[in-house]
Amino acid sequence: MRQLCVIIALCVLLMVTGKVYAQDSSPGSYTTTFTISQGQSIVLHGATANAAAYQWFKDGVRIQGAIYKDYRASLEGIYTVVAFAATGCTSDRSDGVRIVFSTTVPPPVIKPDTVVDLMVKIASSNLKVLPGDQFSYIVTANNNSPVNGTNVHVVYTIPDKLEYVHQVGASGDVTYNPTTRTLTWNISRITPNSPMILTVPVKAVKSGIVESNVSIDGREPDPIMANNIDATVQEVNPLIVPNIFTPNGDNVNDTFFIPGLETYSDNELVIINRWGNNVYEKKDYKNDWDGQGLVEGTYYYVLRVKNRAGVWDVYKGYLTLVRTKVFF
Repeated sequence: MRQLCVIIALCVLLMVTGKVYAQDSSPGSYTTTFTISQGQSIVLHGATANAAAYQWFKDGVRIQGAIYKDYRASLEGIYTVVAFAATGCTSDRSDGVRIVFSTTVPPPVIKPDTVVDLMVKIASSNLKVLPGDQFSYIVTANNNSPVNGTNVHVVYTIPDKLEYVHQVGASGDVTYNPTTRTLTWNISRITPNSPMILTVPVKAVKSGIVESNVSIDGREPDPIMANNIDATVQEVNPLIVPNIFTPNGDNVNDTFFIPGLETYSDNELVIINRWGNNVYEKKDYKNDWDGQGLVEGTYYYVLRVKNRAGVWDVYKGYLTLVRTKVFF
């Protein structure tokens, strides 16, 4: 009895700059052509059922070792494939796929003297900032190359916890867009290894962690993109309220002391017990409450402070009162 053989169709997957294009061609007399650049490749895929092995050909010549369903082709030529069934019979040879190299002129090689390595840094002038405080960011632009950099742009977006005041001490043109909160520093020319500095005064309007990001670019290609961006983190200090105090007469932690509260002239403190009753209330609290009349245990506090921007910040949490002296 004559064995039935498989019929093969050729499926081509073209992969260029990360994209995949698929094209199928059924057996026939025509040839499909794909154009690639030198150094690129495409994956040819023999699509058939019941095939146990394959053999790929280039320009009619068997390709040594090309015996799998997929073959990655990177040379010009006409490629075909034959499939073999487990029963031993052979398929007809597939249609050919022709691969040619593109004749497009490659992009020009950038000469070393046209490359400019720009760098930008940002730093805060203050370590401790409270809401309502004014402080400054120092933005430094530099050119690490032996040639001038031109048409340089430094961009800094003001975080929403800050309010832009103005800019000082900069060469070049500085503009601020209040809608996008973007500060743009335009520098027509930056000479080699001559740092340029922009001082940006801002006002803290909200407490929390403030991350500031800055970027730089220019007309010339930059060989090191990693130093074209920089970031810094500034904490607009919220109050750190302790969660325990020990009014036991040893002169250590005997009052509910909140560091930094003295900077807030307007404040209100409420202490609540576990039944929801207010057991202590004080406006303009002076860090002097010793828990008089209360037993040991856990309480809940609500602290309101008016920051320098005129906004009330609220702090809430649990507070443990311990009177027992601990000896070591």
